Amino acid sequence: MKTLMSSKNKQKGLSSFGWIVIVGLFALLIISVLKVFPMYYENYKVKSVLESLRLDSDLDPKSKRAIWESLSKRLYIQEAQTVQREHVSMSRKNDKTTVTIIYETRDSYFGNLFIGAKFSESVVIER
Repeated sequence: MKTLMSSKNKQKGLSSFGWIVIVGLFALLIISVLKVFPMYYENYKVKSVLESLRLDSDLDPKSKRAIWESLSKRLYIQEAQTVQREHVSMSRKNDKTTVTIIYETRDSYFGNLFIGAKFSESVVIER
């Protein structure tokens, strides 16, 4: 009984090493969120640009050039800088124009490691 009481008194919480591990894991989680959130926020902007493109009644859906010019202006206004012309594909079939954006974004993480995400968004313009 005496050994049980004496060992119980020695256990008063986390050691210094335990606190360093907990703080390190928490910092890693915070850094991960701060690196990933801008990628998904930019994808949200791309989705809203595509939706506004679909709702634009002044846009000629038969002209790829007109679609790209309108799309690039909207992306510039939204500051979605990852999407380039080579990421955009357009196809027309049965009076429907499909605009698809497939792009990949990367950000450095630690040293030689990086975090990356690949997104694919599309919209159908029916006119």
